[in-house]
This record gives sequence, C-alpha cells and structure tokens, in this order.
Amino acid sequence: MALKKRVRGDSQAAVFQAAAHEFAERGFEAARVDRIAARARVNKAMLYYHYRSKHALYTEVLRDMVRTISARGRAIADGAAAADVKLDDWVAAIVEEAAARPWFPPIMLRELASGASHIDDETFAMINGVYLGFRDVMAQGQRDGTFGDADPVLTYFTILPSILIFFARQRVISQRRGMQGLAAAAPRNTGEFIRHVQMTARATLRRDR
Repeated sequence: MALKKRVRGDSQAAVFQAAAHEFAERGFEAARVDRIAARARVNKAMLYYHYRSKHALYTEVLRDMVRTISARGRAIADGAAAADVKLDDWVAAIVEEAAARPWFPPIMLRELASGASHIDDETFAMINGVYLGFRDVMAQGQRDGTFGDADPVLTYFTILPSILIFFARQRVISQRRGMQGLAAAAPRNTGEFIRHVQMTARATLRRDR
C-alpha cells in the first residue's frame, strides 16, 4: 500500500511538471492532455485520477506559485523586521519562487495579455493576497517615515511585472543559444538580479525621492 501511494505521488508530480511546461510553451487553449500525459509518461486515466480536467490542472499550476508567494509575503509583512528589510525580503521571495518555477512567468504574462479568462475567482483572491502583503510592508514604511508617499498599487505594478518579464526573457535566451549583444545580456545569477530589484524598489520608495 505504501509503495502504491508513493508511485501515485510520483506520477502526480510528473503530471504537474509536464503540464507546467506544456502550458508555458503553448498556453491553455493549445495545450493538449495527450502531450501532457506522454511527457509525464502516464496514461490519461492516471492524469485524470490526479486532476479532474485540463482546467483543474492549469489552475493548480497557477496556484502552486501564487499560494507559495502569498504565504511568504504574508509572513514577511507580519514579521518584526524594519520596513526596508521586509521590502528586500519580499523582493527576494518573489524572485526565488519565480526562479524555481520557470513556467510561471510566461503563463501569467499570457493570461494578462489575453484578459485572464482562465483564472477563476478563488485564484484571483489568492493573487490579491500577494499584493496585500506588499501593501502592508509599504504601509509600515510610510508610517515610520522610511518610505515616501507612493501609491501601493502603482508601486506593486512597477516591481512585479519586471520580475515576470525578466524570467520569461530568460526562458527565451535559454532556448536560443546563438543570441548575442543586448538580446542575450543578462545578470550573471539570480542573486545579482535580486540585488538590482531591491535597489530599484528602495529607490522608488525612498522618502526624499
């Protein structure tokens, strides 16, 4: 029985990974369950055993990222650190989780470009949770005088899209090895990108700006 549970768990993880890459490459409409099952090396019956439909699978791929960064952001916002430290930690959390899920940025960008018609209300509520953590960090910094009087929504949409675009672009670069010049230019590692976004976010929110 334990072996059966382990095998089923392995097949679920394989289906998830296969679906994540299929959705990133093709989008929801063009993605095919047959290809996902073949990529995961399972039959369609096993795929539907884990996920009742293509849309349920797609939703879980989205929620896996959103659930994690919302929880990390909430923990950062509720912590005891100073606001500028929380801002750095929030940026690092978003970048680290996006780096761990290279499929998420292209999926999210495609959804935004197409009107987000495949995102249900519950997932939207989870996405809003990511913003709320950031908003509370900003509010703390504005109360204690660390941050200036910037609009939290506009600031959020100044920082987050740049992270999504960066990783979507990294995916393109990794698939086109012959690219040179500006098209191929990129930070040497994720840590360098984190430091750049942290510096940009602090400069945007600086009180004397």
